Amino acid sequence: MDNNLRLKVGDKAPVFATKDIRNHKVTPFHANKWTLISFHRFAACPFCVLRTNELISRYDEFGENDIDIISIWPSSAESMLKVGEHATTPFPLVSDEQKVIFEQYGVTKSSKSSMFKLLLHPKLMVDVMKQKSKLKDEESNVDKALLPAEFLVNPEGEIVMAHYAEHYGDHVAVEHLLTIAKTESQVLAYA
Repeated sequence: MDNNLRLKVGDKAPVFATKDIRNHKVTPFHANKWTLISFHRFAACPFCVLRTNELISRYDEFGENDIDIISIWPSSAESMLKVGEHATTPFPLVSDEQKVIFEQYGVTKSSKSSMFKLLLHPKLMVDVMKQKSKLKDEESNVDKALLPAEFLVNPEGEIVMAHYAEHYGDHVAVEHLLTIAKTESQVLAYA
């Protein structure tokens, strides 16, 4: 696949079927449901663990808006299960060590310079430093410069929001995701 491929709003979301780290079947894009597909950097990435904790704490709001969450990682299931936050998520975590789904969605960009962009986000850096002290990073076979990405897909399987990160902690605000789903749902209801 072309490493410069970037999906955009209006594109059909690539379909995949896989299992999560608990060996449960994961199939996205159910009728009458939205899907947030969230790509992360590696199991012990403090930025990604912060985001996972945010998605866990706001999970009920996603459910109230008929949004499923699928979280995809380039780490092994074993590495992910060693990180406490990953053991109890209410949504599926998918290990994609070969980066097959990452490539389908064009999530292949790495940037060693993105750390400099983080200097514009001091609060995030403080939160990450607190988180990092709790995490033990034992992974050596992952691209630690990989940037995250997120996609919001409507019930018809069409991408309504595509976000390729500029730095390691660059994620779409939950409020923005919920607003997009609410607004688009109203448009579909009146169409």
